Amino acid sequence: MDIPEYILIVASSGRMLAQAAKKAGLKPLVIDLFADLDTQDYAEAFVQVSSLAKKQLISAVDYFIEHYAVAHVVYGSGFEHYPESLHYLAGRLLVLGNSLDTFVKLHNKPVFFSSLKRLNIPHPEVCFSAPVYADNWLVKPMQGQGGFGIKHYHPQDATEPAVYWQKYQAGTQYSVLFLADGTALQVIGFNRQWVVSLDQSQEFVFSGIINSCELLDKQKQQITDWLKKLIPDFGLKGLNSLDFIQAGEASLVLEINPRPSASMQLYNADLLTRHIKASQGELTTYCGHTGYTGYQIVYAVQDITIPDGFEWPEGCMDLSKSGAVCHTGQPVCSIITHQNQAHSVMNALLIKQLNLIKGFQPIMEYKASVNKLTQPLVKYLLDNADKLRVSVETLENGCTIVDAGIKVPGGLEAGRIIAEICLGGMGTVTINHSTYTDNWPLSVTVHTGNPVLGCLGSQYAGWSLAHEKYYALGSGPARAMATKLRDGKQEPVEELYKELDYFDEADTTVLVIENDAVPPLAIIEKVAEACKIDPSKLTIIVTPTSSLAGGVQVVARVLEVAIHKAHALHFPLENIIDGSGSAPICPPHPNFVKAMGRTNDAILFAGLVHLFVKGSDEAAEKLAMEMPSSTSKDYGKPFAEIFKQYDYDFFKIDAMLFSPASVIVTAVDSGKSFRAGKLDNALLDQSFGA
Repeated sequence: MDIPEYILIVASSGRMLAQAAKKAGLKPLVIDLFADLDTQDYAEAFVQVSSLAKKQLISAVDYFIEHYAVAHVVYGSGFEHYPESLHYLAGRLLVLGNSLDTFVKLHNKPVFFSSLKRLNIPHPEVCFSAPVYADNWLVKPMQGQGGFGIKHYHPQDATEPAVYWQKYQAGTQYSVLFLADGTALQVIGFNRQWVVSLDQSQEFVFSGIINSCELLDKQKQQITDWLKKLIPDFGLKGLNSLDFIQAGEASLVLEINPRPSASMQLYNADLLTRHIKASQGELTTYCGHTGYTGYQIVYAVQDITIPDGFEWPEGCMDLSKSGAVCHTGQPVCSIITHQNQAHSVMNALLIKQLNLIKGFQPIMEYKASVNKLTQPLVKYLLDNADKLRVSVETLENGCTIVDAGIKVPGGLEAGRIIAEICLGGMGTVTINHSTYTDNWPLSVTVHTGNPVLGCLGSQYAGWSLAHEKYYALGSGPARAMATKLRDGKQEPVEELYKELDYFDEADTTVLVIENDAVPPLAIIEKVAEACKIDPSKLTIIVTPTSSLAGGVQVVARVLEVAIHKAHALHFPLENIIDGSGSAPICPPHPNFVKAMGRTNDAILFAGLVHLFVKGSDEAAEKLAMEMPSSTSKDYGKPFAEIFKQYDYDFFKIDAMLFSPASVIVTAVDSGKSFRAGKLDNALLDQSFGA
């Protein structure tokens, strides 16, 4: 067919398709919900509607048909709840894309998953009535998009109609973008996706995507072979994408998006023209791409109003008009970047997001509750105690004690979750294999978009707790609630919170203690009293350093160690705006001193940290040069030996030693990065017992 001059685009957000149409030399007419500034720039004309329901579309479609020579329509996202609208569009215009029948079949989950089973294509276990056992199930809407409405299933929660249940599967989420003509296909590219948790009912919302993945060729071929079965079975046409989870060697299909998806923007090619031709049965040659492109949605962490004259940073798209209100959890805008290396894309996306947030700082304040954010994590730990090999005990006073390694094995995954609890729900902790050390590939990576609050305001072990012969340091969200009477008024237990200007309140709280024994009742009562809660509202997690869980949660403090060192160096905390860190997971040791030594050495000899800071290049460079552990006079041998050298007096050790081995400090105002420090594989091997 000939490519039409005018094309009608109907979607929740029409910017992506309008931009593609304009680039292809077409004249886009847009109906969408937002009428973003850049959508208006790309469109020949536009109409904003309040929903994609048929009754909202009729007058807009009539207007365009009457005033423009338009006979074709391309639909995008947002029709999952409005199949009748697609039926209406097909009655007025020629639909370029999948038919209504194909669209409906793919969103009929019993039909879709039965088709996967018939075609021998693996997928996570699903059921269409509430599972008897709630262990590790997700509840998902029958008609949904972008991960909205997906959450962990808890039987006591009220369940909305039109949902199904899917077994939670850990792994990396990927997608493949492809063209189809109803029988054959052309793969455009494989992409890695990531999600964000907006609240307890929106735990897996699509956040971003990059046209880079770590799949093996045989795994890509397997997905392609499955598509060869699915395309004729559903009659797929045009641009589509298939989402799947890669769990080790296993690939598991999640869903098919029967429309142009966000990944379309990652490829420098006229994919809209190819979509139009494929819809009519013609697959044209696609020659691949160079470099890497990443796309990310920035969600509002609190209600904001776009101010008059706001200057959107470079790389921002889907731009709201001045005066528009972005409510908590709603998209503020999208950002996109292209680089020669995939890791450079991820860094550039982060910097762009930080620059955007910096522009909103006069009207946005980040005072998230570390206690409320951790409640889902604590609940998950308690609900899955057996699976995670931890034990749960309720004391006479009602306090909940979680043993993560004293009398039970505990494990790496338990340690990972406890580390996220320590961070106050302000960050993510992952365990993976890495080759950056010679002999210790298993590593932990931590990231938080609010490193000062997450690390110092929660994770830092700053609460000294003692009773008779029992001594421990407490970390986690309870610290932010703890006060004591001083000079006739209540003040924070830790002076640090005055500097942070942070205090939290919640109905329940959790404290993490690194010890090989459960604290006595006197300490438990002291914690509850300081937090102004009943002991029944308190959970205490105990993680011995010698356990796997304890080792992970200590090594996961690699970023916190860097933030604490920056504080000790008098770097302005308000200028630290994002950060991540990695360190190898050390093998456990039954001896406390050696176990403690190994967890410290993992950070001192192989900890890698990347901080993003505001301010001058000179200040950023100075921070980088002064931070590494190798700058300390005590650096040069395993921590256990240093500890013994100082007669096991922790406070005699040079405080500057407690730092990551290697750091990168990026000054976001200029984009320049400064590196210092080094990994020391020899000392790491000596400590770990290679």
